[in-house]
Amino acid sequence: MKKILLGLVLLLAVQANAQYTFEQIDIWSGSNGSSPKYITEFNGEIYFQAADLTPSFKKLYKSDGTTAGTQVIATNLNGGAGYSPESFYVMNGELYFSAFVSGIGQELFKTDGTDAGTVLIKDIRTGSSNGMDFNSNDINQLFVEYNNELYFRASTNSSIELWKTDGTEVGTVSVKNFEDAQNGAPTFMTKPGKNIIGVVFDGLLYFYVNRNGDGELWKTDGTTANTELVRSSLKNIAEMIVYNNELYFVSGDDASAEGRELWVTDGTFAGTTIKHDIFPNNLNPAFGLGSNPADLTIFNNELYFKARSYNGTSGQIIGSELWKTDGTTASLVKDIDTDNLASGLNNPNFTIYDNELFFVASDNTTSDFELWKTDGTESGTIKVVTATDTGESIEFAKAINYANKLFYFDSQQLWVTDGTPVGTEVLTGNSEEILLIGSNSLIEYQNKLWFEGNKSGNGNELTSLLDASVLSVASFETETMNMYPNPATNAIRFSNITNQVAYRIYNTLGNLILQGNLKNSHEAIDVSTMTTGIYLVEMTSETQSKTFKLLKN
Repeated sequence: MKKILLGLVLLLAVQANAQYTFEQIDIWSGSNGSSPKYITEFNGEIYFQAADLTPSFKKLYKSDGTTAGTQVIATNLNGGAGYSPESFYVMNGELYFSAFVSGIGQELFKTDGTDAGTVLIKDIRTGSSNGMDFNSNDINQLFVEYNNELYFRASTNSSIELWKTDGTEVGTVSVKNFEDAQNGAPTFMTKPGKNIIGVVFDGLLYFYVNRNGDGELWKTDGTTANTELVRSSLKNIAEMIVYNNELYFVSGDDASAEGRELWVTDGTFAGTTIKHDIFPNNLNPAFGLGSNPADLTIFNNELYFKARSYNGTSGQIIGSELWKTDGTTASLVKDIDTDNLASGLNNPNFTIYDNELFFVASDNTTSDFELWKTDGTESGTIKVVTATDTGESIEFAKAINYANKLFYFDSQQLWVTDGTPVGTEVLTGNSEEILLIGSNSLIEYQNKLWFEGNKSGNGNELTSLLDASVLSVASFETETMNMYPNPATNAIRFSNITNQVAYRIYNTLGNLILQGNLKNSHEAIDVSTMTTGIYLVEMTSETQSKTFKLLKN
């Protein structure tokens, strides 16, 4: 059917800068602030850690995006005190997390969103000692999902083992202890965003064991008998990722002099080899061994990363610059900082937007990092926003695509960009409604961005940002549902509803007023209690989405 673009014009007069609307949910009333962290969507709501009464009373909260719908869960989990829930992970309709409870330590919990359904799965290390890893700075992804079970590190004594859980106490068991001959433990692998414990590839779970500095690649099918060593004598395995039907990772090799390079494995010793030897060490061993690839990111069916190399023509050593591979050939995309030994890329924070790969780099025209983008060619790798445009070096942390723009954190502030200087601006700061942001979480939920924001008089609280353009335009097909009557006084109905449709009604400030579901065209939405004014009614089914402008009498 022919696609139509419907522009919805908001008739309520607002300020010129009202494209962006901030709201806060004040959990810890007053200026203290609840400092919400680890914001995660689960079962149509957002879950997070927040403090009340004192900064140490950190508990599990959930919210439907409204103040009335924000509540604490499991208030008596630690005798009413805080229990610092962290490392949230959703699997099979339940939210898993680790928490610290007096007398138990740091252990594994889960919740279905109710007090009664928030339970300790297992006291892995009995007594008050910790069975699970602490992860308060959220740099590690504690869990990896494989065959409907979660795998993680845990200990019953001084040994750190590979464990798994199906969500039951009896199904929470050790897969393998790695200290049969000498000390060894499954170890987090560095990766952009969060460090990981393992990667699923070709029907098995692959992970890294550190044995007194000697790195080992292992694989498992979830049984102790079939948890097997693939290859030893590796160094600091990192950046594991599946690409082009191969498992890639970065490592050094104790048995040879190649240094840290890009490797692949097929799950066998013979098939675990260096994929690309980008920096041959006989050129200048004093510079270090290997190209040290990092920040592996898949874009347009190619694998992008930063790496250092050598220019045989000029005789110069090229620092960390933009590279890519198609699985056969690795090539330098662009030498951004062309000085000898200089690196154009440090923490690139690769983000895909508008079919291009955005990142931060420095070409040494200033000492600052600036925003770049690439289409995969040297000529198409260009600087798009400079430090002069923003007034500061660009960090580009936790960038997220929302409302057809990129929102990101930089120096405890929230920024937005469309990839042009004129479309790049800071949305928070000393002269703005939100003074500072916490850089722990940035997610989209209910057509808004959610994060930890600091507002004068409130402190750090759960904060949302609405871009009005999200609700201003809807794409839909002709000959679909229609709303009537409009204007309406008591109720509204919709034609051509054959399957369940979810509805959300927003006012012109972007606040959610009403939500629910309609099973068919005979059901109606009661709007009699809504105040007179203009509203946006968003209807979403599996096959279509449509937004209506409603005039309520």
